[in-house]
Amino acid sequence: MSKLTLGLVAALAAAPAFAQSTSAGVGGQVTSAAGAPVAGAEVTITHTESGTVSRATTDAAGRYNARGLRVGGPYTITITKSGEGTKTEEGVYLGVNQTGTVNAALTGDLAATNLDAVQVVAVAGGSEVFSATKMGSGTNISQQQIEVAPSIGGNIQDLMRLDPRVTFIDRASGSISAGGQNPRFNSISIDGVSASDTFGLEGNNMPTRRQPVAMEAIEALDINLSNYDVSIAAAAGATVNAVTKSGTNEFHGSVYGTYRDGDWFGDNPEGLPFNGFTKEKTYGMTVGGPIIKDKLFFFANYEKFEQAAPGADLATTPLGKANGQFSLADVTRAQQIAQGYGIEAGGLESNGDTSMEEYALKLDWNISDNHRANIRYSKIDQSKLRINGMTTSSASLNSYWYQHNKTNESYVAQLFSDWSDNFSTELKASYREYSAIRAVTTDAPSVRVYFGGNLGSPSGDSLYLGTEANSQNNILETKAWNYYAAGTWTLGDHDVKFGASYDTNDIYNFFGANSYGTYTFYGLDNFAAGRWSSYNYAPERTPGSIPADYKYSNLALFVQDTWYVNNNLTLTLGLRADRPDTTPSPAYNAPASNVFGYNNSKVFDSKFLIQPRFGFNYTFDTDRPTQLRGGVGLFQGDSPQVWLSNSYSATGFNTNVYSLNSLAYTDALKFNPNKDTQPVPTAPGSAIQNVNFVGNDFKLPSIYKANLALDHETPWYGIVASAELLVTKVKDGLYYQNLNLGPIQYQGPDGRDIFYSASKVGAWTDNDSRAARNRAYNNVYLIDNTDKGRTSQFTASLSKPWSDASDWSWNIGYTYTDATEVGSLTSSTASSGWGYQYAFDANTPVENTSRYQIRDRLSGALNWKHKFFGDYETKIGLVYEGRSGRPYSYVYVNDANGDNRSANDLFYVPKGPGDVLFGTLSAT
Repeated sequence: MSKLTLGLVAALAAAPAFAQSTSAGVGGQVTSAAGAPVAGAEVTITHTESGTVSRATTDAAGRYNARGLRVGGPYTITITKSGEGTKTEEGVYLGVNQTGTVNAALTGDLAATNLDAVQVVAVAGGSEVFSATKMGSGTNISQQQIEVAPSIGGNIQDLMRLDPRVTFIDRASGSISAGGQNPRFNSISIDGVSASDTFGLEGNNMPTRRQPVAMEAIEALDINLSNYDVSIAAAAGATVNAVTKSGTNEFHGSVYGTYRDGDWFGDNPEGLPFNGFTKEKTYGMTVGGPIIKDKLFFFANYEKFEQAAPGADLATTPLGKANGQFSLADVTRAQQIAQGYGIEAGGLESNGDTSMEEYALKLDWNISDNHRANIRYSKIDQSKLRINGMTTSSASLNSYWYQHNKTNESYVAQLFSDWSDNFSTELKASYREYSAIRAVTTDAPSVRVYFGGNLGSPSGDSLYLGTEANSQNNILETKAWNYYAAGTWTLGDHDVKFGASYDTNDIYNFFGANSYGTYTFYGLDNFAAGRWSSYNYAPERTPGSIPADYKYSNLALFVQDTWYVNNNLTLTLGLRADRPDTTPSPAYNAPASNVFGYNNSKVFDSKFLIQPRFGFNYTFDTDRPTQLRGGVGLFQGDSPQVWLSNSYSATGFNTNVYSLNSLAYTDALKFNPNKDTQPVPTAPGSAIQNVNFVGNDFKLPSIYKANLALDHETPWYGIVASAELLVTKVKDGLYYQNLNLGPIQYQGPDGRDIFYSASKVGAWTDNDSRAARNRAYNNVYLIDNTDKGRTSQFTASLSKPWSDASDWSWNIGYTYTDATEVGSLTSSTASSGWGYQYAFDANTPVENTSRYQIRDRLSGALNWKHKFFGDYETKIGLVYEGRSGRPYSYVYVNDANGDNRSANDLFYVPKGPGDVLFGTLSAT
């Protein structure tokens, strides 16, 4: 009897299927023993646990495709001919954003004998690595890997680090860099809905401490650093796409929990005890099952996270230092003075904890064999205590702290349809609503009392109380819609994908820094007398003028051809076009625009960016699977909206900015504890403007990416060896300039431009920074593009996947990274974006070593599973990471060049003896 044998078993690795990784697919070619295509063979793909069925028929070229499949498995795939016998087996799993390749070759005479259908099963070894459509750089993580991977934080970042090219930049905040890129450029989505911080306030690019859906509800995860599928959007960094679990024909559920105690942590290298939290616990449950067997299913989860915060860590503050300039007695007196003003200054004890609550519900509907739909709702509420002002030179009372309350709510609906054997579609619509509000304990102005220096120039250790300056009226709300439609049409050896997407994001950002008033004092006596050393006040200019209130939208069109040239070579070529826009425009400030030469009402031109992408995969005719893969493409990213919103928040018409030093003090302007009746200077020129501009030809960030890789399955235990080079080159990067430095006053002995003027302005200083600035304006910043910045990453790895023959799986990888950038873009405001550009001249875009570069990284994972009792598996996982340190630079702690920004001026480090030439300031 003739049998259908597999020429290439299912290759189930990271291959593009649909945008934002919401489904899986399978396809291949059926040929005869002579290599001729077999037309009319019926392919049935059945998701065993839910009864979901998808059918396809091979065309004249012997090819078939099935798209929009459920992620996971197990699947039963049968290939048969009408009227012939059928044989089935079980065990195929499909990962998120994968197209499994199943090529079948017949042995014998099809017309003369029965054709037994053979189920496609994943084989031992590296089968999940080898696929005709695997071209770019990335890692796919299955449910089994999610279950076994250690995750202290219970968040998606713990899984992202399983890719050797991805690393933590800051574990405390969960900031992850992929390919040496800024964490804000990563794009994270769940079921096609963005789980990223779409506004960009958070440095880790996550709107909440964890992703909006608990990891216990995640089915699979796909991490891509260079995926050349044109449906992939916002891919300047990594695209991380997750799919949630679905219900099946059997009821399943889980109850889980974790507990951590602060006492279990060791001391830090300086011998200080852990002070991150006292107790932390997570508990939750999941449940899923059928509503109508084989037809309608549900899956729900609930999770609660609670973290008890300790009191402020005073050991590292002036209160814990032997030479601190103030004591607890001074703190008590400050509280008494504040109480006399009617201000509840608070104490040093913790006044809030961190809590988080998540809910999700998903429904799956098998409409028919050709149509499948699902809808999901999720919500997360978080409240986190933020302690400000605790440093080696300062301490704060808890009135200065705030509780950060966040809510993230999303809805998504998807429809997958097979209209014929050759044409399938995916439709998706989603809505997401996000809010972040700083809840403060008082509505008093911000107060900082210094205990050193003098009245005109207070310095040394300090104590904070009142409402922190940036928390005075701080409310963020966003409402985002996404619509997506795509079709895949199989034409012989070609899979043609085409479609469009449209995104909108309604943004309301009320950032009222200094709107309650911000004061500094020299000593407690001056605080008691209301005699300040500096006073900053930024009230709204007209009612409702402070918030940035606008809509960001993006229209995308794409088309792509995947050409299966032969059994060895697959090519993908596509074009994507993105057209971003913002409405309305910022209020036009004609005087400022004329003075500085930029139109402040212009954000960027709404033009399409054409992004060509190409990928290839070549499979060698060798005894063991070997493939050469790679590609090149252009990718536009989503610029964090907070950088664009600065143009709406600083038009010059939002606020009246008053910034006074001690020389401007009068009794009429003495300290006022009432935020609503702050003193307003009346002297001419007291009110100045902050204005932000965008470059005349500004574009959203975009980057070229290319990779080349070789994968080979060794003769030993199915171990796969891989070597890969990933390179990127910035097309349109971002950097800041300060347009109001004024003309250069001097040339420093090291050639540095100096903006100080030795004018002895007042008795309290010998120098005036930005001496020749336009004094009608304060801070005037420009965000513009640069083409400087690149990354080269080389990765070598060995991996042994799980197999039926072994309970062990492991991988080990080494990555070398060389990355450069102009600015690290670590902050949300334009002033910080410019001020954190560490350079000889902060206004010049100089390429330097990237803040996010980890030059050497060695990572590994060891996993074991075993069935001790029936089918119940026990799993143990271990993760290892060894890495080199972070790049750093030496800077002056003060303002070395007079640009009114401290700690951003590089100082000269001599190469050796005789390298230093002494000189003096020279006039320009």
